[in-house]
Amino acid sequence: MKKLKNLLQSKSFFFLLISLSCIYAFIGTKVIKYHSIYNENTTFLEGKIVSFTIDGDKLSLILKKKEKVKVTYTIKKKEEKEQLQKELKIGLTLNLYGKKGERRPATLPNTFDYEKYLYNNQIYFTFIADQLTIKEDKMALLDQLKNCFITRIKGLENHPYLNAFILGDKTWIEQEEFETITANGVSHLFALSGMHLSLIYLILNKILKKVKGKKIIIYLVLILYLIITGLTISFLRAILFMFLLDLNKWCHWNFSKIKILVLTACLLILKNPFYLYQMGFWLTFVITFSLLFCSGQLKPSNKCLNLVKISLITFSFSLPLSLFMNYEINITSIINNVIFVPLVSTLIFPLALITFIFPMALPLFKLSISILSVLNERAAIASFSIVVGKIKIIEILIYYIFLLLLIKRKKKRYLLLLVGFCLLIYNKNLWDGSYHVYYLDVGQGDATLLISPQRKEVILIDTGGKLSYDKEEWQERKKEYDLTKNLILFFKSLKITKIDLLILTHGDLDHLGYTLKLSEAIKIENVLLNQGSKNKEEQEIEKRLNSVKNYVFKAFQIEFFKTKRYNNENDNSLIFKIKIEPFSFLFTGDASKTVERTLLNQEIKATFLKLGHHGSKNSSDEQFLKKVNPNYAIISSGRKNRYHHPSTETMETLKKLKIKSLNTQKEGTIEVQIKNNKYHIISTIA
Repeated sequence: MKKLKNLLQSKSFFFLLISLSCIYAFIGTKVIKYHSIYNENTTFLEGKIVSFTIDGDKLSLILKKKEKVKVTYTIKKKEEKEQLQKELKIGLTLNLYGKKGERRPATLPNTFDYEKYLYNNQIYFTFIADQLTIKEDKMALLDQLKNCFITRIKGLENHPYLNAFILGDKTWIEQEEFETITANGVSHLFALSGMHLSLIYLILNKILKKVKGKKIIIYLVLILYLIITGLTISFLRAILFMFLLDLNKWCHWNFSKIKILVLTACLLILKNPFYLYQMGFWLTFVITFSLLFCSGQLKPSNKCLNLVKISLITFSFSLPLSLFMNYEINITSIINNVIFVPLVSTLIFPLALITFIFPMALPLFKLSISILSVLNERAAIASFSIVVGKIKIIEILIYYIFLLLLIKRKKKRYLLLLVGFCLLIYNKNLWDGSYHVYYLDVGQGDATLLISPQRKEVILIDTGGKLSYDKEEWQERKKEYDLTKNLILFFKSLKITKIDLLILTHGDLDHLGYTLKLSEAIKIENVLLNQGSKNKEEQEIEKRLNSVKNYVFKAFQIEFFKTKRYNNENDNSLIFKIKIEPFSFLFTGDASKTVERTLLNQEIKATFLKLGHHGSKNSSDEQFLKKVNPNYAIISSGRKNRYHHPSTETMETLKKLKIKSLNTQKEGTIEVQIKNNKYHIISTIA
């Protein structure tokens, strides 16, 4: 027994355990490829509801029978929505008819990859249902219990924050409000974690003070609560870590808390190797490790100072992970956590538990949430963020090495190394000697980004945009997909906080619709609009942004082609060529064949041609294409768009002239890198 204990306490054992966990994770997630049992021809599904949300006329489900399936269903009538809200429950069996859905990867670089997200959550099939029926079936006891919790919260005015703090479900909170919480760097307080566990454990320990075997009862209650709340990674880590600490004490293993944490991580990876691809896994372990590693820096006698130190420690350790996700850091989150952590842990979460058990406390809970909301708004106004751009995993590892050496050795040289390395990462774009041209995938719209070496000049041509259609009140969604957020995230990943010039080729919404939303996050210095009458959107842009008629280019050469005025928006599109020697890029907006033919007597030859009007049959005149004679024709059009762009006629003309084409539908965002008089094409999806 003593030999076994010595073996378990040895460094070799933990090194072997970590190595085996990593090998197991690599084989389980990279070597073995998982596929759905369903296929392209699947038109019927049956399974139990794991989770669901109803937002406007959209029902989203996770269904499970033999495997998990992501299902979406468009609700047809208000009465149907009301019926579904009453009848749908966790654990019910549904029969669904429909067709296979899409699992699309990120089509804008460095943004959310939906396909990867589903795969890492072991969802290999998506389904679009057009018919739904509830099957009479017996519900599991745990599902009944979870439904009791949900029903209880719905009875308490459907309070979104009560749902977040009791069940860990943040989907009820208004999207804009939670985005502010996330931006303020305090979203971790809304994930069930060690903070929540400690309070529940303390309450149960007091209640069961004189009960024999109270530890077993407490663990059973916590495990039951964990299952009801959906096995969230941070809560699972907290329970397993606490259990192993107790086991360590009972068995007299004398493991350090850090070794117990490593053991916890390895056990979770062995349970599910895909946890490695969840940022929640890394955050919960890194923050817990930081507090254990720096515990010697904290003095129990001074709680206020400890709170500031804890905020600084967790900020320093979570910083590279935050950058990896968001490409920016909110410096004021250090202060925010000093304020929000005690507020949530000592007031709001305890009140949430009290309110759940004793509903008469609801007014008090609502008052505490009002205080939280006001503080959240004030913190957002005072926030100060620094955009750093995309960082690599190797850079994260080097940062942690310097940080750990600084804390361990407490020597100036390690502080200088850490600060120097951070400055190097922040300014690394200064070493980029390439030109970059991005034909952005913005669906059925146009947007092209041009970046000069060392970011001396950033030009954006159009922004994309989406037509909105009037809906009845019951159909309106709180969480509508907004491509602008992805565009902003993409710009931040490239460390772009300022656009020197925005060229709007013409006034159609699919070319300028995202302008004003984009300008709220990315500074737009100058805007160049086309000639002719201005519509409402263009007038609003002129009012709110700096509209110019002339602009002096710093790093790009540009030539605008003269065209006469027409009586329609498309034909009044700006037509111009940007030169990055020895190559050139021609843009024609949505100009028709009529306009294209007027350009035949001008020097319009180009290496890359952005096809007019998304490849419509009304543009791309054969004689015009012959004169341009591009190496590549770039088409920007939405998947399964209602206009069937690009047209068969245009594609046949390109084929006839032997012009190669690239389409954002298939390629995603198309990047052209130029350096040393050579270009290199990168397709996001390919």
